Amino acid sequence: MASGPLGSPGDADTLGLSQAAGLAGNPAIVPSVRYELHDGRILTWSLETHVVTHCNLRCVQCCPMSPHLPAWAVDPATLGADLTRLARVLKPNVFKLTGGEPFLHPDLAGVLDAVRASGICEQLSVTTNGLLAQSAPDAVYERLDRMTLSVYSSAPLTDASLSRITERCERHRVHLTVKRIDAFQQITPDAPLATDAEVREVHARCWLKVRCHLVHQGRFYSCTRPPHVATVLGPTYPQMPALGEVDSVRLDAPDLLERMLGLLERDTPLATCRYCLGASGPWKPHAQLPRARPAGAPA
Repeated sequence: MASGPLGSPGDADTLGLSQAAGLAGNPAIVPSVRYELHDGRILTWSLETHVVTHCNLRCVQCCPMSPHLPAWAVDPATLGADLTRLARVLKPNVFKLTGGEPFLHPDLAGVLDAVRASGICEQLSVTTNGLLAQSAPDAVYERLDRMTLSVYSSAPLTDASLSRITERCERHRVHLTVKRIDAFQQITPDAPLATDAEVREVHARCWLKVRCHLVHQGRFYSCTRPPHVATVLGPTYPQMPALGEVDSVRLDAPDLLERMLGLLERDTPLATCRYCLGASGPWKPHAQLPRARPAGAPA
């Protein structure tokens, strides 16, 4: 197991929010981790995939930038193949299906089957805002081990909905963690960080590098931000490097284990860090972006 303070899946789900919230404006230094190997596999706390990039909410400062991304859903077979390859060199404690809103995927049960068959991990979790989870088919609950339910003050669940989700998790023996969130931290700066010193400071105090490892479209990332920052901000900043490539490791790399260890244990910032505030941004009340008005609609 990688070194660190996490003792349970509940700890992992709440670390980023509670730790940063208590140190707003001056987050603690988050040291890089040296990872252990077991049977040729890197032991980590968690790995996640963005099952979809779109969402039924439009949260201000959404970390994966869902309000600004086109709709996309992972193909279960493609994800399964990626994870089968990755499982040879990586062993996370928990695999998290995130988004976007995962319950927007047209075949979430099929995704869970593909993940399970890959052998990447025994504990499968989904992170959701709950708005669709209450009516999801039993086939999804039957395949889950854990659910993290994010209840946002700007888009709250009704008590009846929360009770329904709780009842279904209990019936299917799914461990439920409820996170009530009334603030988001600004994670995307108004402009790229101007100096290398600022970039190093943000990287030093960022917890995403140790708990937000991502597999996405044939690549492994030590942080969930690079592929989507590149998609959303790339057109605005032509000088931006291809973040999805330079800050990742291809899963078909012949020296995959060594490359992944190098990425996970690096002490220097990613190229993406210049376009991110990590845990160093200000905290603001949770809010939703306005819905875009259809073309031709009256003002």
